[in-house]
Amino acid sequence: MKKIVIILLLLFAGFLGFFLAKTYLQQNNSRIIPEKKVTPTKQINKISITSKSIFVPYWSFDSGNSDFSEYDSLIYFGIAPNYEGINKQEDGYKGLPAFIENSEGKKKFLTLRMIDYDVNTFVLENDAVQKKIIAETLDILEEYKFAGAVLDLEISNSLNKDISIQINNFVQQFYSEVNKNYRRFFVTIYGDTFYKKRPFDLSFLAKNSDGIMIMAYDFHKSRGEPGPNFPYTSGPASAEATAGRAKYPYNFKMMISDFLRFVPKEKLTVIFGMFGYDWLVDEKKRPIRQAEALSLNEMNKKFIEKCEFKNCVIKRDNISKETEINYIISSPTPDEQDIYRIDYHIVWFEDEESVKTKTVYLRDQEISNISYWAYGYF
Repeated sequence: MKKIVIILLLLFAGFLGFFLAKTYLQQNNSRIIPEKKVTPTKQINKISITSKSIFVPYWSFDSGNSDFSEYDSLIYFGIAPNYEGINKQEDGYKGLPAFIENSEGKKKFLTLRMIDYDVNTFVLENDAVQKKIIAETLDILEEYKFAGAVLDLEISNSLNKDISIQINNFVQQFYSEVNKNYRRFFVTIYGDTFYKKRPFDLSFLAKNSDGIMIMAYDFHKSRGEPGPNFPYTSGPASAEATAGRAKYPYNFKMMISDFLRFVPKEKLTVIFGMFGYDWLVDEKKRPIRQAEALSLNEMNKKFIEKCEFKNCVIKRDNISKETEINYIISSPTPDEQDIYRIDYHIVWFEDEESVKTKTVYLRDQEISNISYWAYGYF
């Protein structure tokens, strides 16, 4: 009998506990505020330009009036090799002391200007000359306290299949020696490298350097057809173009996309060319002779501040974002003064406004290093 009573008491206690617990939860749940769901917001790109440098050519350096306050670093352009090593008789080498004296307090880099095709091919084929050039460059870096070197090795399209391997070997050796001396090493590359299929192994060069500097200018050459320094986009087909073709076959956005496939964004620096060309053209806008190169300062003085030429039309192209100018020069012929010769000109150039648009795009791609070609040009 006692067992039955105990069992009944236990069942009653269990039932009572269940009932009380249920009541408590119902009363408290009525006071629970549901957790508000937070909808994820789109991340705002906060990348900004963290490094701004400028190239200082030896021929435009004014030692008496230099203001480099807005730049993080200066890149002296520079020294050049010959068939035996560094050429210490040319003006770039001789200008080193003046540059150093007037750039106190700034981080400085030294450019090795390799722009002579014959010298370049000779150097790339001769290990002994390469070693001497590298050793002498390192001595100059040490003597003048440069933070590093920039290799400006300009090789156009080449039928030599070994040229890419030769460039790789030279760059790898150069990079290794510069890094041993606790300095940095950069390589400049044409902006149209992919479009023109130039002989540069970007993956290898990116791994064997501290950074790749893209020369984002000179897409339209002085010896070629008139056009922007480097168009921002391609745009729709133009009236002059073949049906279905874009106005510009290659552009700034495509260039950045191509380089990002092989070079990490943190290793990229984009160089803007603050200059342009003035082409003499025929009635069909075909170039008659090589265009004249003009700095942005010269463009402003010659056209923007006051254009004294006939039929001077200045407009900003919405596709390239750069400025185009058309004008005419009318002059009497030498033999018959009453008969006038008409010269048609087309001008294109990069300026601060077009650079601003392109820089915004770089920030969107999380590229934060830019540079300018060149001091004295704008």
